[in-house]
Amino acid sequence: MLRRRTQSKKNISKPLVTSALISLSCFTLQALRGVIASTATLPISVRLVRAIEITLETSLDFGTLAMTLDRAGAARMDTSLNQLIIDDNSSLALAGGTPQVGRFTIKGSAFPVTVSVEETSVKLTNGVETLTINSFNLMTANGGSQVTVTPIAGQNSFTVPVGASLVTKTGQLDGTYVGSTRIFANFQ
Repeated sequence: MLRRRTQSKKNISKPLVTSALISLSCFTLQALRGVIASTATLPISVRLVRAIEITLETSLDFGTLAMTLDRAGAARMDTSLNQLIIDDNSSLALAGGTPQVGRFTIKGSAFPVTVSVEETSVKLTNGVETLTINSFNLMTANGGSQVTVTPIAGQNSFTVPVGASLVTKTGQLDGTYVGSTRIFANFQ
């Protein structure tokens, strides 16, 4: 009978030793994690501003132009003068309508805004033939097709006048020529 008790003691003590070693190694891992780990604080912020809005105030309109068929002609809408300027070779003359520069109002926040014309050369059509509009100018007669505007302090909107030039060719067909281009405004 003594033998049986000895065997029982051996069987009981092995699981206790194993259990103790497992507990000890878990305790050691927990202790090491505390030593290795560290923390930091991540600051988070956001500034919200009003999105840019573009509103068309007036279309770019060259009026009604009379042309001679034997010569090409050119005319431009001057944004500084808000006036149609016709070439001096007597190929075009104002025959009616009210020429006017295009105008967009841009609203947003008090940050610089880049305003640009999508296409620097646009084809207008009367359904049969085309007419080229190019040399866009924003804000001033020499503004070009892209300009950056910084709103005046305290104001979050401004107006952008748009001018351009047209060129007729010899034998250009009569008709009302129409077309369009897009204007983009993005925070700089």
